[in-house]
Amino acid sequence: MKLYVNEKLFSLHNKFYVTDENDNNVYEISSKIMSIGHKTIINDMNGNTLIYIEQEIFHLMPNYNVYINNELSFKISKKISFWKNNYSISNGYRVEGGAMMYNFTIYDDNNNEVGSIKRKMISVGDKYEIDIIDESKKEIVLGIIVAISNEINDIQTNSD
Repeated sequence: MKLYVNEKLFSLHNKFYVTDENDNNVYEISSKIMSIGHKTIINDMNGNTLIYIEQEIFHLMPNYNVYINNELSFKISKKISFWKNNYSISNGYRVEGGAMMYNFTIYDDNNNEVGSIKRKMISVGDKYEIDIIDESKKEIVLGIIVAISNEINDIQTNSD
């Protein structure tokens, strides 16, 4: 399953849509502007909340709780690393690649690739392709991508 985002993916201070290969909206992603820490919601097109991501504050490194269907599914914590982006994911999944460039791959706890995100270089504006290999894990993949994206956006915003 391939999904696309046609805007700057990670300026999550408004709503934006994730589309399918036929350019149909399939998810709406929004964040709460006036909150302490990131609070991001991923809804289907019927308005049902599928994923809720909440940043835990008061940690040395970024930490996010990811709720799927109103239940805590997993936590993502950035590890201290000077050479690459390194994340600890409580469900045993892992992320590899250049997260700062929005090109990374997600592997499940059995070391199977379950999804990836790639920045499309030949496009007008920013365009991202999300490839979900195992559709039964699409909420997990989207939760990981959006949580890491919140952290990347913070880094980029604070470096401006």
